[in-house]
Amino acid sequence: MPTFRARQQENLVLRSFKFDGHMYPMLEIIKEYDRKRDSDKQSPFHEIYLDLIETIQSERVFVDLPLYLKERASMKNEVIAFSRSVIASKERRTKYLQSLGEASPKMIPVISSYLHKTGEIDTLQWQEAHLRPNFPSIAFRVMYNQFNEDWPIINQLATAVDFIILDLDNIAPYPSPSVRQIMNAWRSFSTCPKIILRSAINTDIQNVGLDHGEVVFDIDNGLIDTYKQPLLGQCFGDYAGIKKDDLTSGGAISPGFLFYDAVDNQFVGFKGSVKELSEFKNTIVPAVINSEAAKRMQASGLPYLDDRNWGWQTLLRIQHEGETGKSQAKFKRIAMEHYLHCIRVKIEAGELKTS
Repeated sequence: MPTFRARQQENLVLRSFKFDGHMYPMLEIIKEYDRKRDSDKQSPFHEIYLDLIETIQSERVFVDLPLYLKERASMKNEVIAFSRSVIASKERRTKYLQSLGEASPKMIPVISSYLHKTGEIDTLQWQEAHLRPNFPSIAFRVMYNQFNEDWPIINQLATAVDFIILDLDNIAPYPSPSVRQIMNAWRSFSTCPKIILRSAINTDIQNVGLDHGEVVFDIDNGLIDTYKQPLLGQCFGDYAGIKKDDLTSGGAISPGFLFYDAVDNQFVGFKGSVKELSEFKNTIVPAVINSEAAKRMQASGLPYLDDRNWGWQTLLRIQHEGETGKSQAKFKRIAMEHYLHCIRVKIEAGELKTS
């Protein structure tokens, strides 16, 4: 369950990548509109996101207006505005999800408890009752630190066609004490599929702190190995090879890139020597293409770096002057496309099958 936040580069990936039948993306809608436009030419919310959902090449798509967002002074204004005006109200949030009803049954709305956000009780029951007539499948998203309050209610509401998403944020999946405390209840549940979501890349990992060409050991992608055993999930979720950031306004130019090594299931960091966009092409691209990680994937016998890998092919085009590399945003898409393709190859090879 690769998770996206409806920003420009993530939307490009959502529109281009073929998720097929074993990958159900989750779309976290964090703002009213997909990008800034003239106010008199702005399409309404439901038209923007219905078009996006329809375009996604996946059998099902989870759609969340995430309650976990915490306002920060540096957060983008449009994110704060949407969080306050829509997400903070269960009535308005539900109305916005209902406006996407034409996308059912492809779309699966995601609901969470408001108990820790507004102090309201019985909000899971209220949301489920109002969404169920339009959406046969519903996903219940529960934070690991709210599990004990929410789980008895979810246990009663969930049906065989629903989904449960256990959100670990970025804590270590196992054997974290916080996770161990809830595992008995989690493991014994078998009503519907269970998904474990975790951000592998901590928000404090910055491009300036990367050691060029070295493994970033602070990135823990271990969920890919533990979601089945010992966690007994049917699916794992992550943020598609990029950082689950704090949704702040863009900062200064800082050429850096995290490259997923699918053989060793780890990330290698690359960064420019100076803070100039030309460093992506001059320093980062040749270093990635000639890296030991790339050589391992090429020698693995699996098609990690084949023609279907848009990210890898874009690196090659940049190296051979066929495409500009002077875009920090583009490298975000390259990272996501490469990571997702590698996960797709692992699925096709049978490495991630559940029992």
